[in-house]
Amino acid sequence: MTTEIIYSPLAEVRWAHLVEPRQQMDPEKPLAWSVDLLLPLGEATSQAFLEKLERQFIEAHGSKKRRSDKGEPWKLDKEQPSQLMVVKFKAQQLTRRDGSQASGPRLIDASKQPWNGASIGNGSRLVIAYVIHAWDRPEGVGITLIPRAAQVVHYVPYQESDPTEGFAEQEGYSQAEAALVGAGATGGYDEFASDEEVPF
Repeated sequence: MTTEIIYSPLAEVRWAHLVEPRQQMDPEKPLAWSVDLLLPLGEATSQAFLEKLERQFIEAHGSKKRRSDKGEPWKLDKEQPSQLMVVKFKAQQLTRRDGSQASGPRLIDASKQPWNGASIGNGSRLVIAYVIHAWDRPEGVGITLIPRAAQVVHYVPYQESDPTEGFAEQEGYSQAEAALVGAGATGGYDEFASDEEVPF
């Protein structure tokens, strides 16, 4: 398959791990950079891009070979299947012959300046530059979309959710109160006050 650089349409992304690679579900596999591109099904640009992906698949394998269940890197969104198609891009971190690690996708901002290293949050809008890797396995054929670069056109900062936000304040054990009680129990040096000399 050609190594031609192909560009996605500008679209919203989810689960963008493009700044640093992450551990894959299979711990035996190398770290990987990945991102999900969300394509609204009602938009003409989305439909044109999905048709392009289908043509690229057929160019790689023909139309008669059995496709693997995981062969198409696009699928309907689980929560909004009538509205969104999710296109997954993934690049494994490869080790060169000299033992060094290959670098990940190049990131730039809307002005084509190098990215500042900030994590990219859900809702950001990106254009992904990618190449196609075609593969043939016993369970069928497929393609992987390997990101080589990405342009962050609209940026949403990554915010890690706080799992303690859902708790309500309740009556019970308080570390602050326990610390106050503990400090009062020692009472400074008063407990040593006597006529006798305190041994050291």
